Amino acid sequence: MMATASAAAAPADACYMLIHPRLDAETPQQQTLKRNLERGTDAIKAEALQQVIAGTLQGENHEQLLMHIIRFVMPTRNKTLKKLLLLYWEVCPKHAADGTLKQETILICNALRNDLQHPNEYIRGSTLRFL
Repeated sequence: MMATASAAAAPADACYMLIHPRLDAETPQQQTLKRNLERGTDAIKAEALQQVIAGTLQGENHEQLLMHIIRFVMPTRNKTLKKLLLLYWEVCPKHAADGTLKQETILICNALRNDLQHPNEYIRGSTLRFL
């Protein structure tokens, strides 16, 4: 899917990032994803985060993984993981079942604030673009 620019395009056109889920692989269980997010290398964490994002977009419930992602993926310096995190922050559920804002959202906002003050210009720019 490729969007074409037109003369009448709105100034706030949507920006898309495509993550191609592997159709030949079965959906991993929560414990496998938790283990990969906790102890994996950056490449394994990126793969697990892609699976979480794809599953969330397909309607699977990955709410138990939110704290694992905050604790083990968010402190990374890897740019690929930072990009995936920004995409995950868009699709993850931010409200509890009763409609109130989750407590973890405060941690996410604090991390975004820290990324806006990061010495690396790329991280500041990508976070600003996300916001």
